[in-house]
Parts: sequence; structure tokens; C-alpha cells
Amino acid sequence: MKTITFGVREFQAHIGDALRFVGAGARVVITSRGKPVAVLSQPGAGHPRQSALDRRITRLAAEGRLLEGEGGRIPAYTVPAVDGLTDQLLRDRG
Repeated sequence: MKTITFGVREFQAHIGDALRFVGAGARVVITSRGKPVAVLSQPGAGHPRQSALDRRITRLAAEGRLLEGEGGRIPAYTVPAVDGLTDQLLRDRG
């Protein structure tokens, strides 16, 4: 698969050309200050289909609103021991 790179401003000026390249089977990489920020490719070109939930999780993680786990089970919650001032407060309330 052929890869073509555009800077952001160049991409804005030549979006029609970029879409034609993608339609012809190329992959277009868009860069900002030399770093890749987006990739355009044909639908299903090497990307497995994701469920709506998976897409939402990916989007929230990209926005920094969610930290993705490593796929393990969440350990059971254990109630911390209460002592000292907290213990006295709970006794006074009861």
C-alpha cells in the first residue's frame, strides 16, 4: 500500500487530491510539525470493525477522560480498618 504524507496546511489546500489518493488505495498520513496526527485510508483497510462501545472507549481515552485498563479483573474492594478519630466519630453518631 502506497503512503503519502501531507502537512496540515498542505492537506487543507489539497483535500480533494488526498481523497482521490485514498480512493485509489493509498494511505494518507497527515502531520503537524513533522509528527503524524491522523491517517486516512479506505474503510476496512486493515482495521478490524469495532463496536460502538469500543469506539467510545477509544475516543474517551484519546481525550484523556478515561484510562484504559490492561484487561485484568478488578480486585474485590476491602473496607479499610477504621481507628482513631474516625472510629470515635462513628461511635458518637450511632
